[in-house]
Amino acid sequence: MKHAYTCAPAHWAHHSWLEAGQPIRQERGARAAHAFLYSRYPQLVQVALADVPPVLPLWPRPACARLCRIVAALAFARSLRRVVAVRARAALAVSVAPRVLIAIQRHPRADAADLRVEPPPSLSRRSDMTALGLALAMQAAADSRYAFWWSLRLPRDISEAAMHYRVQGLSALAAQELVADARRLMEAHLC
Repeated sequence: MKHAYTCAPAHWAHHSWLEAGQPIRQERGARAAHAFLYSRYPQLVQVALADVPPVLPLWPRPACARLCRIVAALAFARSLRRVVAVRARAALAVSVAPRVLIAIQRHPRADAADLRVEPPPSLSRRSDMTALGLALAMQAAADSRYAFWWSLRLPRDISEAAMHYRVQGLSALAAQELVADARRLMEAHLC
């Protein structure tokens, strides 16, 4: 257990953030990756993983990416409600929110206008939805120290894509509510 705590950033971060760009396989590699992350990203020194608030899910990377896609889908629930063609619905369900799309389309957020986002994401592209969801989750963190932990969890290219999205008229509190709704939906549909 001590090993996991002392190397928390190295084990938390997607391998694309690491100097070697490969998953960690040994304790020595973990120590080197940990040192690299602290030297390259000094904001990590400001917060320990153990202190990260509940807004950051301590889930495996695929689950974090899925949560981001559900956050983005909820932000565009009104547009997704209009998707009724069987083929289009099946494609969206597979790429964006497996087993959750119908719940998103029926969610109360579908009665509200979609978020204003520039540039507009492609709702059918998995990478766009993951990046937009990451941008919204980082906004929900409210504190840039914690937002960076969100970035580290997913591949670096997703984080870079998330930086291109500008969300208009969304407060940190509204973003937190969006993430909380997505978490509830996701947890309700876990196998």
